[in-house]
Amino acid sequence: MSLAERPSAADKKAAHEFLTELRTRIATQSLPYQYGIEASALQSLFDLFGFGRTAIKDNPGCELFAAKVTQLLNVELRPVTSKWHRAKEAGVLDSRDGADAFRGELHQIQRVLRQFADEFHQMAYGTSWRDQDCPGALAQEDVKGLFEALRFGIPDAYLPDGDPREINRDEAGDIGQRRKQYLIETPEGEDAVGLALSGGGIRSATFGLGVVQVLADHLLLHQVDYLSTVSGGGYTGSFISSRLSEGVSVCDLGKPHGPDPDPIRYVRQRAKFLSAQNLKQAWGMATATLGGMLLNWTAPLFVIAAIVELTLLTQPFLKGYWQEALNVLAGLSALSLIGWGVAMRWRPDYASKAGWLFGTLTGFTLLAYSAQAIGNGYKIALDVYVWLKAHWTFPAVIGGLITATPAAMRFLPIFKEPKLRRIVLQVLLWSAGLLIPIVGLLLGYALWHLRTINVAVPVLECVVAGDWALLAILVASGVIAFLVLNINLTGPHRLYRDGLSRTFIGTVEQPYRIVELAKLNSGNRAPYHLVNTALNLPSSERPNLQDRRCDFFLFSKYWMGAPSVGYTETASWQTNGKPVDLATAMATSGAALSAHMGLGAMPTLTALLAVLNLRLGFWIKNPRIWSPFSEPGFLCLIREMFGVGMSERKAWLNLSDGGHIENMAVYELLRRRCKFIICVDGEADPAFSFGGLMTLVRHAQIDFGVRIEPALDDIRPNPASGFSRSHAQFCVIDYPAVGATPAGTGFLLYLKLSVTGNEPSLIKRYRLNNPDFPHQTTLDQFFDEEQFEAYRQLGVHIAEGLFSSALVGDTPPETIAAWFERLAANLLLPSRAR
Repeated sequence: MSLAERPSAADKKAAHEFLTELRTRIATQSLPYQYGIEASALQSLFDLFGFGRTAIKDNPGCELFAAKVTQLLNVELRPVTSKWHRAKEAGVLDSRDGADAFRGELHQIQRVLRQFADEFHQMAYGTSWRDQDCPGALAQEDVKGLFEALRFGIPDAYLPDGDPREINRDEAGDIGQRRKQYLIETPEGEDAVGLALSGGGIRSATFGLGVVQVLADHLLLHQVDYLSTVSGGGYTGSFISSRLSEGVSVCDLGKPHGPDPDPIRYVRQRAKFLSAQNLKQAWGMATATLGGMLLNWTAPLFVIAAIVELTLLTQPFLKGYWQEALNVLAGLSALSLIGWGVAMRWRPDYASKAGWLFGTLTGFTLLAYSAQAIGNGYKIALDVYVWLKAHWTFPAVIGGLITATPAAMRFLPIFKEPKLRRIVLQVLLWSAGLLIPIVGLLLGYALWHLRTINVAVPVLECVVAGDWALLAILVASGVIAFLVLNINLTGPHRLYRDGLSRTFIGTVEQPYRIVELAKLNSGNRAPYHLVNTALNLPSSERPNLQDRRCDFFLFSKYWMGAPSVGYTETASWQTNGKPVDLATAMATSGAALSAHMGLGAMPTLTALLAVLNLRLGFWIKNPRIWSPFSEPGFLCLIREMFGVGMSERKAWLNLSDGGHIENMAVYELLRRRCKFIICVDGEADPAFSFGGLMTLVRHAQIDFGVRIEPALDDIRPNPASGFSRSHAQFCVIDYPAVGATPAGTGFLLYLKLSVTGNEPSLIKRYRLNNPDFPHQTTLDQFFDEEQFEAYRQLGVHIAEGLFSSALVGDTPPETIAAWFERLAANLLLPSRAR
C-alpha cells in the first residue's frame, strides 16, 4: 500500500487544520461580482501560505500532508499570487478591467483549490465531501424574471398627434425579414435589440467603430434589430448600413485586432474627410464656401436696398411731418403707459390689452427715433466714406479676413490644431459681431448716397443715374434672392456631406455614390437604421416645445418626420428636388454648427452665424404642406437669421445636429420599447458630467414615463490618478404600462469614453502625448492614423472587457439576450430583482 493511502495521525491533524481555513475562505467559494473586493480575495490566497506553514510546523511527521500542501502552494498557487501581487501594487485591481482579469484567473485557480480541498478532506476524515457554493447576489429565478418577453413598437400614447400602426408594421416587417435571413429565433415582435451610436464627430465614429468590430467578431452584430445614430455616430452607422446593404459580410466588419478587412481599411485611409486631397480641391472647397456666402448676402442686400428705396419714395411725403409724427408717437406712448397703470389699479380685466397697446406704441416710437438717429448719421457716414476712399486697402483686407475666415477654416488644414481653431474662431466671431452691423449700416448709407451721383457702367460705356442704379441693385439682388438662391447649396452643408459620403458610404469604384434612403437595405441584411436630427422650432407655440425650441426629427427607410409635424412615407420627401439619400441624412444629423441648435441655441449669435454662412443645417420641405417655392431661398434665410416663422406649421423645416436635442441616439429606441440597448457614448465630456446621458434620462421620463437610474461613480475618474474604475454601466429600463401595452423591463448597456490605466500600450503612449485624450475637442475633425487607431482600439478594449470570463463565463454567449442575461447576473444589485 502506498504512502498516500496510509495518512498518519499527524497528516490527518495537519489536513484538518489547513482544511478548516481553506474551505471557509474565498479560495474555494465564488466571489459575488456585485459585492466582492478583489484585493481582499487576493489577500485570502496569500494567507494560505501561512496556514500551510503553520500546519506543517505544528504537526511533525505529516509527510503526506507536507508533500501535498507544498505542491499546492508552490506549483499551483504561487504563480498566481506572484503575478497579482505586483499588479495589485501597481493599482491594476483598482480598475474594473484589471479586477475582471484577476477574477478570471481566480475562477481557474479555484477549480484547483477545490480539488485539493477534496483530497485534504479524504486525508483528514477518510471520506469525500464537496462544500456547497456560496449563492450569488441574485438568485437565478430573479434574473429570469427580468428577462420576460417585451413586445416592441411605438405605443399610441407616444405619438399623441399621430397613428404609429403603419410605422410599427413596416419596421417590424423589415426586422422580421432580417431575423429570418440570419436564422434568428427570437419570437416575432418581441425583444428588440438596439445599438445606439452617439454624437461626437470623428472621435465618436472611430470609438464606435471599435465597439462594432468586437460585436461583429463575437457574431452578435447581425442580431441588432435597430441601429440608431446621431451626429458622429451616424458616420459609422451609415458605413454599417451601406456596406451590409450591398452584400458585405458581417464578418468583414470584424477582425478588431487586424489585419483590417477591406471596408475598414477604406474608412481608415479616408478618416480626414474634411481635408482636401490636393491643392485644386482645397481651393475649390474654400472658394465654394466663400462664393456661397456672397450669394447668401444678396438676401440682406435686397432688404437694405428695399428699405432705402422705400425711404426715398416716402421721404417727400414725410419730410414736413416727421418731427410732428415723432412727438405724437412719444405722447401716445406716455398716455398708454398711464392708461396701463390705471387699468392695473381699477380695471384689471383691461390690463392685458392696455399693456399690449403700451408695448406696441413704445416699439414704434423707439423704431422711429432709431430711424431718425440713423438718418442723422448720414453726414458722419459721408466723412467716413471720404476717409475710406483714400485708405480703403487695409480696412477691406481686415474686413474680408474677418468675414471669410470662419467659413473657410473648416476646410483648410492650416487650422487643424484644435486650440488654434478655437482661438481664431472666437476672435473672428467677436470681431464679426462688431463689424457686420456697422458694415450693414454703412451699406445703407452707401445706397442712400448712390441716388445723388451718376454711375459709370464700363461694359455698356454709359452713365446711369444713381436712382436707376439703386433700382437695378434692388431688382438684381431680388432676382437672385428669390429665384436663384438655394441656401442648402450655398451653405457648407454640401461640402460637408460630400466629404462624409466619400469616406463612409463611397467605394473605390464610386467615391460619391448615391444610396437612396427609401431603397436602403433591400436585401434585409442590415439593422433598421434610425438617423436622428433636431427640428428647430423657436417660433412654436406648443408648450412642450417652447423650452426645448426643437423636436425629434427622424430619417429612416420607410418613414420620416417628427411628433410635431407628423410622419410621412420617406418616398414622399425630397432634398434639393431629389429623393432623400443616406449621405444627406448623415450630414444633417451631424450639422453641429448651425444658426439654430435646439437646446444649445445661442440667440445672440443666430443672425451672425447665418450671415457668416456657418450653417451646416439643412432645410427640408414638409410634403404635407403646400409651398409656392420648390427650393429654400430668401424667406428661409431670413427666417434662419432672425428665428421668425420657424414653427411646425410651416412648409419648410430647418434641421440640424440630432445632438442639439439628444446626443445618445437612445431616445427613439426607448420610444420603440427595445428590450436590449447598447449605448456607445463618444461625446466630448472631459468633466465627466454625463450631460448627454442625463438629458436622455430627463427626456425619457418626461415624455414616456420611462425610468433609467444609472450609477456612474465607477466611471468618473479619480481626481488624483485621472483614471476611471470602469468603462461601462449596466442599467435597468423600467417601461411603464401605456394604454393596452403592459409594463415591462429592458436593459441599457452604457459604454463611456474613459481610461482605467490598463489599456494597450498604443493607447497609453497616445494619452501620454495628448493628455486630453479621450475627450479631445470635437473641433478636431482631422484625425491622423495614430489618433484614429487610439480611439478605435479604446472602443475595442472596452467592448472586449464586457466579454471577459469574469462577466460571461468560460463559454462565449451565442446571442445578445444570453450576453445581457449573464451581465445582469453579475452586475445588477438585488434591489433590481422583482
